[in-house]
Amino acid sequence: MVFRTAILWIHALAGAAWVGACGCFVAAGLALPAGGDEQRNFFLRAAPKIDAFSLAAAAVVLLSGGVNLAMAGTARNFAFSPQFGLILGAKVILFVAMSMTMAWTMRKAVVPRAGGRIEAVAGRIIRAHGAAAAMGAAALLLGLWLMGS
Repeated sequence: MVFRTAILWIHALAGAAWVGACGCFVAAGLALPAGGDEQRNFFLRAAPKIDAFSLAAAAVVLLSGGVNLAMAGTARNFAFSPQFGLILGAKVILFVAMSMTMAWTMRKAVVPRAGGRIEAVAGRIIRAHGAAAAMGAAALLLGLWLMGS
């Protein structure tokens, strides 16, 4: 029982860390003047670290989610309710969408490191992180709903 509780907390905290990192990215990106040296420095120095943290949190979410599903399945003889399946499916779709968004932003973040203009991609990268934060918040709320089923 303690292990199950620990895994649930690890899963939830990793999800919250991923959402929080995306939210911090958005806040920092919006606070900096567009096209300035500060924004360029943010995209060159801080953004890759925030994205690496997000990637690590995503990996923990995936691993702990798999362990949670296996433990819940074992406890229920893998007889899940249709509601459980729908919510889990929605969470998986959100995870995939967030992962794809993160992959896209990491590819686009190479532009300023390669000497390209930050103005060309900054707004889109900031909006993508905002979308990932919103999807993650929805996934966390669905996780709370799953806890009750």
